[in-house]
Formats: sequence, C-alpha cells, structure tokens
Amino acid sequence: MSAPAVPAPVTVEQVREEVADVADYAAAAGLGLEHAMLTETNPIFYLTFFNREGLEFFAEFDCHEYPLHPPTIEFVDAARSRRGTHNLYPSCFHGMPCICARYNRKAYGAHGGPHSDWRLIDWQLPTQGGPKIETLAMIVSDMHSKIAASTGRMG
Repeated sequence: MSAPAVPAPVTVEQVREEVADVADYAAAAGLGLEHAMLTETNPIFYLTFFNREGLEFFAEFDCHEYPLHPPTIEFVDAARSRRGTHNLYPSCFHGMPCICARYNRKAYGAHGGPHSDWRLIDWQLPTQGGPKIETLAMIVSDMHSKIAASTGRMG
C-alpha cells in the first residue's frame, strides 16, 4: 500500500482549522455539527441539514487527503449505519445518488461518480456558471443553500 498523498497529520490539522469556520457557519444557519471524533485516522465530521419542509439530512464529510483532494460527502442515516441510498438524499442532488459537484470526491469517475471528465486535482476550480469553492465552510454553505430550498427526499 502506498503512502497517502497528504500525510494524515497535515490533513487533520487543516480540517480542524477549517472546521472552526464550519462551526461558525453551522451555528448561524441552525445546522448540527459533530466533529468530536475527528482524528488523524478518522478525518471525518458530520453535519445535519434541514430542507424547506424541515426534514433532516445527515451528511458525512470524509476528508482523507484533504486539501489536495476534496472530501467524500455522503448522506447517512441518523445512526450512521446506512449510507448513500436514495431515501437519505435531499431531492436537489444527482439521482445516482450523488452530490454532483467538484467538491465531492464521490462525483468523480475514478470514485464511481458520473464525471470521468473531471480531474481530482482541479477540485477547487470554478465550474461553468458556478463560483470557486475552496474551503469546507464554502462547501457547507453551497450544500446548505441547495438543501434549504429543496423539498422532499429522492426516494
């Protein structure tokens, strides 16, 4: 097994630094944030979003090799025992199901997503018609705006 492109101590230090901004945003927006389990071997945190109808959506942010690569963002159930199924996703995202954005590693073809035309190294570049999103707080803000305006679940 080869060494990670970004050493775990570097990743977790960067994530912890940026989670402070995520915490400020989450508090202001009324989102739930859980990051107590964030460690070098587990660079993961969770956010609870609410759509226009008040439905809860639990998102897992797996930040291995961040900031070189984007996090893998997946919707999970409240117990974190199920992940990635249609009924866990807000209706506003790609029907695969996937958050189809450069800031989600799952959207890339190399990770099973629909975009084989995207390169992971370019994840912070602006997309056509979209802004440059380069921090965890910006990712959370973008997701929040989409989820808060949506209704229902995918399936």
